[in-house]
Amino acid sequence: MQVFYSLIAILLVALLSMTVQRTAHRLNSQIYINEVVTQASGVGTATLEAIALRPFDSKTDTMKVATIPAVTSAAQLTPEAEFGGCIIFNTCEDIDDFSGMTITREYDGFEFTVVITVRYVDALNPDVYTSSQTYAKEVLVEITNPYIYVGSSSNPITVPFRRIFSYQKVTSI
Repeated sequence: MQVFYSLIAILLVALLSMTVQRTAHRLNSQIYINEVVTQASGVGTATLEAIALRPFDSKTDTMKVATIPAVTSAAQLTPEAEFGGCIIFNTCEDIDDFSGMTITREYDGFEFTVVITVRYVDALNPDVYTSSQTYAKEVLVEITNPYIYVGSSSNPITVPFRRIFSYQKVTSI
């Protein structure tokens, strides 16, 4: 009978140990995922800050235009069909050059894939996309990492960052 009680005790200790290990693993996994998401936030913020350093449009670049105001109508801005085209991040000249770009960024030892989309939005209602030129552009930065996923690595989480850039039309000087 003592052998039976000993086996039951060993079984209970093993179950308790497995439960503790499973809980510790789950908590460590969550801590790791939270760290990667925090790093993704840094990548998104840094990317948007770098984009914000560029002029709103090539026609509003005060270093290149001969007369100010160079743009007197939104129709003079770059059409959305001409967005993108820039291949190297640091060589993009204005905000819309970044559209369609996919880059890889390393941040604190984690590698992230960053996809950038630029679209015109209604200046009075930035949730509404428009195909015509406006004085407002949305920059959407979507960040992924192979270690941020739900359930399995085939279901990655995308961390989106969205910022609206607007151009203040100068009517007179």
